[in-house]
Amino acid sequence: MLVVSLLMLAASHAGCAWHRGEMLDLSGAVETGGLSGKLTRRVEPASGRSIEAQDLGIVVTRSGYDGKLAWSQDMSGGVHELNSDFARRLAVSMAWLEDRLGCGPSQREPMTRLSVRTEGRRPYSAWRAAPAGGVPFELWYDARTGRIDRAFFQMAESRLIRHFADWRSVGGGRFVPFLQRDEFPEDEDEIVRRLSTSRVRKVAAGDFARPRPPSDAAILGNALSTTVPFEDDHRTRIYLPVMLNGKGPFMFELDNGGHNILTSETAAALGIAKTGSFNATGAGNSVSQSGIARVARVQIGNAVVTNQPFSVRDFSAASNDRRPNLPRAGILGLELFERFVIAIDPRGKTVTLSKFDAIDRPAAVPISFVFTEDAPLIDGSFNGRRGDFMLDTGNAGPTIIEDYWAAPLGLTAELNKGVTRGSTKISRGSVGVGPFDLGQELVSYYGPADRGSEYTRAVAGIYGEPLLSRFKSTYDYSRGEVWLEPLPEATPLAFDRSGLSLAKDDGGALKVASVAPGSAADQAGIRKDDLIRAIDGIPCEKFSRADAAAILRGEPGTSVVFTGTFDGAPGTKRIALRELLNG
Repeated sequence: MLVVSLLMLAASHAGCAWHRGEMLDLSGAVETGGLSGKLTRRVEPASGRSIEAQDLGIVVTRSGYDGKLAWSQDMSGGVHELNSDFARRLAVSMAWLEDRLGCGPSQREPMTRLSVRTEGRRPYSAWRAAPAGGVPFELWYDARTGRIDRAFFQMAESRLIRHFADWRSVGGGRFVPFLQRDEFPEDEDEIVRRLSTSRVRKVAAGDFARPRPPSDAAILGNALSTTVPFEDDHRTRIYLPVMLNGKGPFMFELDNGGHNILTSETAAALGIAKTGSFNATGAGNSVSQSGIARVARVQIGNAVVTNQPFSVRDFSAASNDRRPNLPRAGILGLELFERFVIAIDPRGKTVTLSKFDAIDRPAAVPISFVFTEDAPLIDGSFNGRRGDFMLDTGNAGPTIIEDYWAAPLGLTAELNKGVTRGSTKISRGSVGVGPFDLGQELVSYYGPADRGSEYTRAVAGIYGEPLLSRFKSTYDYSRGEVWLEPLPEATPLAFDRSGLSLAKDDGGALKVASVAPGSAADQAGIRKDDLIRAIDGIPCEKFSRADAAAILRGEPGTSVVFTGTFDGAPGTKRIALRELLNG
């Protein structure tokens, strides 16, 4: 067993403490996403206040902590606070660690000795740190030097393993790691920081001021707002016509749970190339790669945003397919909401973009939201249990109930009784949105997840567009508020009543992806990989996959006739729609 003597711990702790008002200026290089660039970091270790900039050439990102709140500046230049309870506690723990870098563990601190950890043949002294007001995390100390080798943090949707090496003196008996590697196992990604210079000085006014957001957005004609129509794919999506560099229109999904993204096909149509290769996870369990490209001009109605960075990503053909309508060309996310007040009117199928502070408060219920990362969270509930729920217009399905939150509350047994659809269980439950109780809404439950958004450790659930379409909503990120006005005529979206999951094939027919056991389709003899070429005599080329799904959510008892190829032979199948869910 490894024994780290208290004498060694005391020696490594002595002389490492920082005093308030002492500033550490650091600079060097950063490597991430296949790109390298300049790194600058400013930190007051005693308080944990910090600001870091990563300049990768094509984009610059910044992050910081002002002693109370952390904040993030994304690659477009937009800035927002990380002010959820989870984000606040995480920031406290990271600030606590800043003050103790170069120090050994101390039993005077909120630390508990753990069993010895080993990697290969190398042993480490492991400790659990639990700063007051922070999140607990694990620290490994090098047995030979007594210095921190790595720290393990649980982030919102992944783990962060922060490795420290190349310790150098910065004076006063204090040491700083000049090599730091952030490992994100679930994303299969990392950020490497290599410092080259350091300087200790006194804190000056403005050292930790947040950067100003860019002045890159306007509404033509100096108007206060602009209104554009949207296509809703039967209350499951919000698709806006967008002009890019004078070309288009392209159909973009409005997704306040995501970021600005171009499909690879759209980037090719614009003749722009991507730079870098970044890993990320989202819905599902896969890791996707993306690069970065800049679009000189983005126009939605009369709203214009210039010189915008977009992630460029390959999507499956099925996820973009909206035939006979224009395909999804990309996503407009956080970056757009950081620049305009955005009002979504499902009744009129319009989106209005307005300048901040240019509109009166809507005649609706204001609800404050917070951020853990980049998507807005509000107070919500499921079956009477409250938690932080994400507002996500890009979720086209039922409200997602997350396992990390549901399991400790004893909710998973009932959720597992739902109807199986792909990798999820679908059921109904009482869903609350702020002060609104929506009664028996559809919910989906994925169970435990190893990665992706369902790996979350910070969100109770995710509202999707089918639920959000029951409100006229106005998002004002400058105030941290969403105003919701219920639409009485917008009843809960029905669940599929056929038992079929469908996808368009290259010829425009609908291919059966799965059939729910015991459903109307199953009893009619429809099987996986059958091809449906017409529904009720209408060729499938004339409607989208979303149109077909809406037909199959029709009233119970409705007769639906499919024409196509079944078990390899041409023919027809007739089903009568019926409920698959109880309650």
